[in-house]
Amino acid sequence: MCGINGLFNYSQSSLGNELMLIEKMNQCIAHRGPDDKGTWSDAKNQVHLGHQRLSIIDLSAQGHQPMKAPAGNVIVFNGEIYNYKEIRPLAGERAYQSNSDTEVILSMYEKYGEQCLRFFNGMFAFALWDEKRQELFLAKDRVGKKPLYYTTQGGVFAFSSEIKALLSLPWVRAELDEKSFYHFLTYNQLAPPMTMFKNIFKVHPGYKMVVGKEGIKKYEQYWEVEYSDLSNESFESLRDRTYDALEKSVKYRMVSDVPVGAFLSGGVDSSALVAMMSMQSSVPVKTYSIGFEKQPHYDELEYARKVSKLFNTEHYEKTVSALEICNFVPQIVDLFDEPLADSTAIPIYFLSQKAREKGTIVVLTGDGSDELFAGYRSYLRYLKNYPLFHTYSKLPHALKKIISSLYSMAGETSPAREMFNRAALNQEFFWGSATSFKESIKRKFLSKDFRNRSQHWNSYQIIEEYKRMYEAIPKDNSEDIDWMCYLGFKMNDTNRYLYRSDKLGMAHSIETRAPFMDYELVNYALSIPGKYKIRGGEPKFILKKALEKILPHEILYRKKMGFSVPLREWTGGLMTDFVQDNLHEFCVNTGLFNESGLKQMVKNIRKGNTDSTNDLWTIYFLMAWFKRWLNA
Repeated sequence: MCGINGLFNYSQSSLGNELMLIEKMNQCIAHRGPDDKGTWSDAKNQVHLGHQRLSIIDLSAQGHQPMKAPAGNVIVFNGEIYNYKEIRPLAGERAYQSNSDTEVILSMYEKYGEQCLRFFNGMFAFALWDEKRQELFLAKDRVGKKPLYYTTQGGVFAFSSEIKALLSLPWVRAELDEKSFYHFLTYNQLAPPMTMFKNIFKVHPGYKMVVGKEGIKKYEQYWEVEYSDLSNESFESLRDRTYDALEKSVKYRMVSDVPVGAFLSGGVDSSALVAMMSMQSSVPVKTYSIGFEKQPHYDELEYARKVSKLFNTEHYEKTVSALEICNFVPQIVDLFDEPLADSTAIPIYFLSQKAREKGTIVVLTGDGSDELFAGYRSYLRYLKNYPLFHTYSKLPHALKKIISSLYSMAGETSPAREMFNRAALNQEFFWGSATSFKESIKRKFLSKDFRNRSQHWNSYQIIEEYKRMYEAIPKDNSEDIDWMCYLGFKMNDTNRYLYRSDKLGMAHSIETRAPFMDYELVNYALSIPGKYKIRGGEPKFILKKALEKILPHEILYRKKMGFSVPLREWTGGLMTDFVQDNLHEFCVNTGLFNESGLKQMVKNIRKGNTDSTNDLWTIYFLMAWFKRWLNA
């Protein structure tokens, strides 16, 4: 894993010292690659590339980047191609100068051009200067594990692994994109191509781009989920295939020239990875777990220890104190230049810190399993209510409006109100990660001016786009649970979990790998019939059955906890005080919020309304983020 930067000045007007600009961009993301750094410039064509290296495969100087091929092509690459040894012969006979996967990308591009992407199994973001075509070719991996941002202004195309590097360029201004902000209030994350900054964009997962002398020539999708018809396969066959697919993915993610460890919560997903890693490793796997001082309700260390003992891992624990949390919380916005109001970032930060302290540079995580295999108990409620939702949706519009208005008298968080309101508006029932503010609530604390500017916006537009993508995919059957798993993968996994793990791992210069996000496993898991994902009220049924041969019942079928943090207990006062002390200035400076609406929220929390803790976190995070990145 590394960090990449670049400029392509196709306007040909002078920028000044371009090499200095690239070096400055490198400095902004030095944490992504502390082992080596490099720059390359083509003054004639005004192409300038920068790289920060975290050495994982081929630790020698031959793996240095930017890397130039004999044909003149040059690449900067972030990530890993797990199957690079398998595909290396496909490029034909040639003299390789290194044992790196980076050089394999160069050789495969030379032979197959843009079609080289279909051969790669890995996580990657790269930019490749094609000397013959005088074009810059960029691509992002299928599921979006590696970040890639870009901006085109004044005839200059600039890209980077992180937004902060783009903001270091003198012509790039930190201006709020108001529509992105509006949607962020609903999802606490941003779907591509949105960022919170005007004119700065995030590359979609599974997309490629070509930039030429006239600017962006091509931006198109090269991969989408591929469904298979598995309806005639037996449960036993699918169960065994599930195990084999995960085992293969774990094996790929053990490819490294440095030690590979794992984050271990003691839950199903992380325990399965540790079990499989231990079977494939000749030395004990290093595992890392987290606990919270005097907070037993958030503590899973007991289960992590059992799994560690079962597979003889070299186990390390981090017990976080209230003081450590309170000291870290104000700094979290420094990491997230693309905002992510997710409090689970806190424990992952400390786990990453511990792993680096103990010399582990590559870590496997269980990210993505719950979305693919329907692992959330909240899914049960949706599946129970979907038949009623479909029936109600078929009623005449006037009748739906009457019923919806009757249920509008229920509380804002009423599931029935949510269901009938969405059906009346001809919207999809399941919104996945829309866990923050509903449209009606947003209107209460947004300023009048901003409400007027955003009156035609609705955050359902995000779901609507994903639904369009889902319905465009060829498939033999489609159930409600298929849509739920697809949206969870596309929205939550990519925009939240993978982004979160990349940011927090890279904050400590470690690489995180997610075996459940192997694209072949994703295709297969999303194709499994829903009746096997949830059976008898048991989420992730087929995955748990597949893992029974390596994990004990106590681990597989205990109540799910997930990564969480004692936010209210330890930081409730800190956040409330911050919001209250900065509220007036924040509302005046941004012009986005209605001060009285936010004051009411703080008042409710002061009264002990624990349901508002996540709302408080979102507002706290936004206020701190605006101060840090927009000087508000």
